[in-house]
Amino acid sequence: MIRTTLAAAAIAITALVAPAHADTADVWCFTQETGFSPTELKQCGFSQRQGNVRVYRDNVAYFFAADQQGKSYERIAEEGGLIFKSPRGQLRVFWERPCNKWNGCAGGV
Repeated sequence: MIRTTLAAAAIAITALVAPAHADTADVWCFTQETGFSPTELKQCGFSQRQGNVRVYRDNVAYFFAADQQGKSYERIAEEGGLIFKSPRGQLRVFWERPCNKWNGCAGGV
């Protein structure tokens, strides 16, 4: 009985601590700091809720608050994805892998 209660408590605590990624879509992205070359295109996670966007790239989560759009960053919708621009750089998100030798380029890139 005690073992079952402890296991249930551990699962409940883990659920509270672990970030929820259930509504995360697989996308492709790269970052580019102003004045530098872009990073390598990688598979990323994309999550949006009530206009707030999170992009997960490796171990980094980028957060774009809806109420900061037009203030600290600009969100640009393009064919095939989104661009998040700030004075420090940009993050480009593609719904499909932009280019490869098997199916060409998506999103006009």
